[in-house]
Amino acid sequence: MKKMLPLFLLALVVTGSHIAKSQSSNPDIYTYQNGDLWRYSLDASTAMPLTGSGYNGGPVLSPDGRSIAFLEAAPSFVADFNAGIASQTAGTPPADIWILDIAGQNLSKIADQNGASSAGYLRSTPAWSPDSRKLAWLQIDPLVQTLEGASLLVYSLDTGATVSLAGDVNLGYQESNITVPDLRWGAGGIARMFFAFLYGNQSPFTFLEVFNPTTGMRRQFNLERTPDIANLASDFMWADHLGQNLILLRIQDHWEVLNPLDGSRSRLTDAPRLKNRFLTGGLELIPTAVANQRGGWEIHWRAVTGGRLYETGYISRDVDVNRQPALSSDGSQMAWHNGERVNVWRLGMLTEARALASDAVAYNAFPIPGPVSLVWAPMEWVTTGVVAAAQAAPASEAKPGLCALAPQLSPDQQAVVSPGLANRVRTAASLNAEVVGRIQAGEVVTVIQGPVCAGGYYWYSVQGAGFAGWTVEGIDGDYWLLYHVDCFNSPPIRLGKGMIAAVSAGEANNIRDGAGTSGTSILGRMPAGTNFLITDYPDCDAEGRRWFPIQYNQIEGWTAAGQGDEYWIEPALSQATG
Repeated sequence: MKKMLPLFLLALVVTGSHIAKSQSSNPDIYTYQNGDLWRYSLDASTAMPLTGSGYNGGPVLSPDGRSIAFLEAAPSFVADFNAGIASQTAGTPPADIWILDIAGQNLSKIADQNGASSAGYLRSTPAWSPDSRKLAWLQIDPLVQTLEGASLLVYSLDTGATVSLAGDVNLGYQESNITVPDLRWGAGGIARMFFAFLYGNQSPFTFLEVFNPTTGMRRQFNLERTPDIANLASDFMWADHLGQNLILLRIQDHWEVLNPLDGSRSRLTDAPRLKNRFLTGGLELIPTAVANQRGGWEIHWRAVTGGRLYETGYISRDVDVNRQPALSSDGSQMAWHNGERVNVWRLGMLTEARALASDAVAYNAFPIPGPVSLVWAPMEWVTTGVVAAAQAAPASEAKPGLCALAPQLSPDQQAVVSPGLANRVRTAASLNAEVVGRIQAGEVVTVIQGPVCAGGYYWYSVQGAGFAGWTVEGIDGDYWLLYHVDCFNSPPIRLGKGMIAAVSAGEANNIRDGAGTSGTSILGRMPAGTNFLITDYPDCDAEGRRWFPIQYNQIEGWTAAGQGDEYWIEPALSQATG
């Protein structure tokens, strides 16, 4: 087991633009208290426990306000822990995932320990999709999966099915106990923050990884522009910024906005605001970083409405779901959990308010899955739209400990080496393994096994004419090994699924509703120099031309790669890393 750095990145109620515009009328506060989930009625001043195991964590409210997800430490593990058979002092314990339907007060378990080894499934706090119909989480069975082979799972409330979106998620640098980083799901994708080493550095770097929630393809961004600790991102969340759903980064005493499409960052001149998702004109909460006497930072939460600023009296250590306040449905009150009790503040109050559900300390005997939090009404982060000068995305760096290039191949497929240099074939998936041969450009091989992430590359075991061994797929957006389909009237293949392509100089390329010109219709045209996304594997038409399924603006269709020795499309100069 690799060493592990404690990583407590707790899931935030996510933002999105495609949610229902009505919410369940919910005057009650749902909170973590003394190891269980509680419901507190502010009107009746009553509190009711909804769970009873004493080892629950959450809650995480859906964007439509109708459901709550939370974790429960696996009962079998709790029994072993209480009997002294199992021990845990940090990290993520084995946990199950539950959903509470608020209207019916019904509890449903959607993920248990069936199929796990004796170590159990370690799971992140789940994250809701923007439409509130799916949940995503990271999962690892440490006796079966490596730290580079965790799973990204997605559960559908509509079908009741759980699917694997990715099975090669790198959990990054770890200490003696595995801490599974939590996810945050916005309209721009499923994001997580983690630590990992770069070659030649003695300390781990902070990375942000964003997954496409449909394809599982990903992009990675190194968040550390300089080794200066004052520039490090301590947390992130999705936010509405000028009509776009982008990523907010908190960096000590200021905030930046990161565009997950290209990695560019802009510094905000003003702090973002936390507001009720369905209200305009209610309370908005502003986190303000204030240096304390110990040389650290405290977050003072202020409320603003009608242009007037109020001191709420709430001070937290950081900005995350573990200490984030919640807003009421009518936008006139806020509540927060200080680790011992729940407090409430409303317009007109001058100081922090009274205790609510209980004065019992929130922390129970370990292990309890986080977060220690409360929810009231659906909320979202918004910015004022005022930014300083934009900063370009940092240059791509070699990541020997990471595999940022999205793998495209599977066993039993044929692959071909792209035009250019030959691919080395080695005895194992390692740059230190013996070289046993080379695959020349244009040579076709059969994929036997893979992908395997090692040394920053995805490797495949391949079989060729008179040789077998391991070879690398590519790096930094440059694919050396591509899916092979033999189209006799096309130039050598140099593009693959998930790559960004451009129309070559000269005439525009047609987009058709099928692979070929016979029996298909033109959907649109792409001018020379235009970039577009290749969405899947190519196919051949009857004339031997290779066609790729593509997406250009809002058009999805097929375009031809070329004819004879002439290319009509080519790899774009800048490729995303996933």
